[in-house]
Amino acid sequence: ACDFWLTFASLDEDSYDDEMMGCVAQSLPQLLPVLLKGMVYPPDKIEELLEDNAIDERGGDDRQQDLAPVFHSAKTKGQYDSDDDDSEDGGSDDEMDDDDGEWSLRKCSAASLDSLAGIFGASYVLPPLLPALQEGLRHSDQWFREASILALGAISDGCMAEITPHLPQLHPFLLSQLTSQDSLPQLRCISAWALGRYASWTVTADDPSLVACSIEALVGRLLDRNKKVQVATCSALGVYVEVAGDLMTPYLEPVYRALMEALQLYRTRSILCLFDTLGVMADNIGAAIGEGPLPGMYVPPILKRWNDIGRENPMDRSLLPLMECLGSVTVVCGMNYQPWAVETFEMAMSTIEGSMLIISHYNDISDVDDELADPMICA
Repeated sequence: ACDFWLTFASLDEDSYDDEMMGCVAQSLPQLLPVLLKGMVYPPDKIEELLEDNAIDERGGDDRQQDLAPVFHSAKTKGQYDSDDDDSEDGGSDDEMDDDDGEWSLRKCSAASLDSLAGIFGASYVLPPLLPALQEGLRHSDQWFREASILALGAISDGCMAEITPHLPQLHPFLLSQLTSQDSLPQLRCISAWALGRYASWTVTADDPSLVACSIEALVGRLLDRNKKVQVATCSALGVYVEVAGDLMTPYLEPVYRALMEALQLYRTRSILCLFDTLGVMADNIGAAIGEGPLPGMYVPPILKRWNDIGRENPMDRSLLPLMECLGSVTVVCGMNYQPWAVETFEMAMSTIEGSMLIISHYNDISDVDDELADPMICA
C-alpha cells in the first residue's frame, strides 16, 4: 500500500490530471500521519538495533552489511535506497539505513513523504503533518523522536521556505539530539542527517555562529563508538563542506585534527566514508587546505594508512577512496605537496607491483574481478 504512493509520486507530470491531483490532495490529511507512523521502527527491529548498539559499544568487528562500498561523490542528494546501491549517491543516507540493505516500510514511507512534499508543496503537506510532527519531536520515546526527525529531513526539499521560520528553534533541537549522551545511536545518526538536509539554511542565515556550532557538534561526534554514528557524522560534515565551501576555512585545523584521530579509530565502513569526506573537503574548500602547517597534519597519517593497508593487501578496496582523496589533495596543494611527492609516488608503484604480483597467480586473467583491479588502476 505504501509503495503505491511512491509509485504515484514517481509518475511523469504528463500522467497527472487535475482530478487525480485533487483526489490525492484530499487524502493527504489522512495519509501523511500514517506515513509518519510508518517511519517508526517496529518492535522486532528495535530489539535487533539495540543488540547491534551493544556490539558497537563493545568494539565488535564489522558485520557484512558494514562492508558496503562508499564512492567519492557529492553527498547533497538524498535518496532512500539501500547503502548497497552502486549509484553515485549510494551511501548518502546510511544514517537512516539500518535495514541491512532491504527495502522497508520505513524507507518507503520516508521516500513517499519526500516525493509528495515535492509535488504538492508546503501548503498541502504542512497543515496535516505539523501537528503529528510536533507531537513526535516532543515525544518521550526516542524512537518516535527519531522517526519525526526523519520526516523533518524528508520534507526539507519540498517545504524549505515554509520550514525556515521554524529553524531557529529546530536547529538547536537537532544539535541537542546529536550531542546528548543519553541519545540512542539511531537518534544521533538521524539528527546528523537532518542537520545536513538543512545545511544551506545555516550557511545563508547571516549568522556565522550557526555554522560554527554545527561543525563543532559534528566534529564532536566523529569519535563516537557506534559505526553508524561515525558514518552519519562524516557524511553530514561532507554536506556542510559542499554547502559552505571556503567558509569552512576558520575551522579547518580542529576538523582535520578530529578526522586524523578518527583515522586511527575507524574500521572498514567508517574509514571509507572518512576518505570520501577528505576528498570532498579538497574539492570544495580550495587552496586553504594546502596552506601553512595543515598538509603536515593530515597527509602523513593518510600515507601511513596507505602503507599499512598496502602491506597487508595491495588490492584492498579501501585503497581506492584513499587514493582518490589524495589525488584531490595533491591538485589543491600544488607545490606545497612536494615534501610527500616521492613517498606518494613510491606508494603508488608499490600498490601497482603488489597488485600485479597477485594477479599473476591467477590461472585465467578473466577470473580477476574488475573491482579488485581498481586500486591498481587508481594508483
